[in-house]
Amino acid sequence: MNRLLPYIHVVCGDSAGGSLRHALAQVGRSDQIIVLRDDLAIGPLVGIDDSCEARARFWQQVAPRGDIDFTIEMQRVLDKLAVLQRDDADVVIWHGPCASDQLLLRRVVFHLRRSPHRLHEVAMDVRELVGTPQSELASLAMYPLERLAPHFFSMEPIALPRLGRLCDEWRQSIAANADMRLWKDGELVSAAYRMVDTVIVQHTLPEWQRASRVVGDVMGSIEGVLASDGFIFWRCLALVEAGELALRGHAALMRSCELRRHPA
Repeated sequence: MNRLLPYIHVVCGDSAGGSLRHALAQVGRSDQIIVLRDDLAIGPLVGIDDSCEARARFWQQVAPRGDIDFTIEMQRVLDKLAVLQRDDADVVIWHGPCASDQLLLRRVVFHLRRSPHRLHEVAMDVRELVGTPQSELASLAMYPLERLAPHFFSMEPIALPRLGRLCDEWRQSIAANADMRLWKDGELVSAAYRMVDTVIVQHTLPEWQRASRVVGDVMGSIEGVLASDGFIFWRCLALVEAGELALRGHAALMRSCELRRHPA
């Protein structure tokens, strides 16, 4: 590897992008970092590489009261992928063992499959987290700078057989178009929202609890996905609408309402 060449580094999410930017600075690098802001582990994937509309509608449902224009955000993802295809610099995809990062890897590889010589990866191991890992999942954003920085020098080219498998798995994920995609035993597994809903109901008492408490308990109890608090609360509201949970307070604000399970 010629360490003087500029690379384009690709990560999932702003937190990962910020961490990697500081980590690269520690080893004297100022390479470009492309951040793709879409958690591919949840929501529909059909048509994702052709249009931003379905993903934008999904995120608008999950976070309807924010100030983010999701159509613009999802179009930016497509635009960044197009820029990667037009460029000729080598690309390094950084990923941890979680569904979001693994789907990012597969999507970028698919888009650059006609330029296999440009593709490299850095695969982080959950055992590199500080302290005792609480699960088998870890996103890139969870790693400390001192663990990320040395990996610049251990990036690996993606071999053609692996590249082909990753492209196939991206196509399969789109074709399945499941509600969610989990990372279990080193593989992507389709799942329905009901899996999360069941965990929510199990963690909700017949007595009133702060919604933020319920969401926090659930976040650490779902296998296979690093679910955000916003996504969990969205599923709580869906359960309220379905009559499985009751809510009091301001439904627009997780910290201003309470939840309870309907007594049996």
